[in-house]
Amino acid sequence: MTNNKKSVDPVEKTIVFDRLVNDSDFELVYKTCHAVISEDKKIKAKYLFTGKSGNNTVKIGLSVVSKKGNSVWRNRIKRILKESLRIDRETLRNIIEQKNADLLIIFSPYSINQTNSKKIFLKDIKPAVLDILKRIGK
Repeated sequence: MTNNKKSVDPVEKTIVFDRLVNDSDFELVYKTCHAVISEDKKIKAKYLFTGKSGNNTVKIGLSVVSKKGNSVWRNRIKRILKESLRIDRETLRNIIEQKNADLLIIFSPYSINQTNSKKIFLKDIKPAVLDILKRIGK
């Protein structure tokens, strides 16, 4: 009788994607961060690689100030940013494996706001997010 259980490779690293929720984490990123602006100047990201290389965690925060638009517009841009990051999860995974460190990152709109972009779509934001992720990976 053979044992047909799947074997799990212990060398394969799992990457944990989490939300950046603690005020102390936000303060840490804002104080000691690197800032990147997308090529089309729509999205800005502030990021920090921490020395903890134990479990390879990516913590993502989204920040949209109230001057950018009303609550409906701000929540829409946050949803679109989350979806874009979900789609580009493999790029984030490659960055973490390459750097072998935890990543704290905060995304926020840079030049877009409700007055110049009434309706915002995923196709408008996704290239900017991908550009930022590629710049972080370098």
